[in-house]
Amino acid sequence: MRSIVAVLCALVFFPVVVLGKSLYVKDTSEALLRTGPSLSNKILAILKPGQEVSLVKEEEDYYAVALPNGTQGYVLKYLMTDQNLAEARSQELEQKAQQRIKELEQKTQQKVQELETQAQEREKDMAALREERDRLEDAKKQAEARAERQAELVSQLQAQQAAAQSQEALRWFLSGAGVLFAGILLGWIWGARGRRSRRGGLNFDRLS
Repeated sequence: MRSIVAVLCALVFFPVVVLGKSLYVKDTSEALLRTGPSLSNKILAILKPGQEVSLVKEEEDYYAVALPNGTQGYVLKYLMTDQNLAEARSQELEQKAQQRIKELEQKTQQKVQELETQAQEREKDMAALREERDRLEDAKKQAEARAERQAELVSQLQAQQAAAQSQEALRWFLSGAGVLFAGILLGWIWGARGRRSRRGGLNFDRLS
């Protein structure tokens, strides 16, 4: 009894549900609207891909449909779909957009991580360069201090050398003066002796 009631309900309500249902021409090709459910029937209109029609009934391989202007005819079932192509395309585009956004987010995150890694590496390089600069500045200061000390030593050595040269010149001068004085003294002594000898000879000549 229940099964009979269910069948009756289906028979009663199914046409109401199906009637007026929207169908759409598939985007793969155009669909021909004919006067009857056969290829031999006259063509009433050519339906464009995505065009919407209202379902009237089904008959074997054909749908009986109605156009918005009231024209009714038959179209092959495999050329039709109950999915709105615009909505399907919108959903497809939305999915692609979401997928693209995810890809861009992943790439952006990856790029941010790469930039952070590069920034850390550059910071390490900068720290190493600062340390190297500090070492070079310390070495420069030490070299300048050594140069100052060496300059002082050179000045001291030059002063000592100049003093030594002055003392050497003085010694040579004194030596020369001593030799000259000794020569003069010896000459005077020898001259005095000669004068005495000559005087002695003159006196002897006189006595004789």
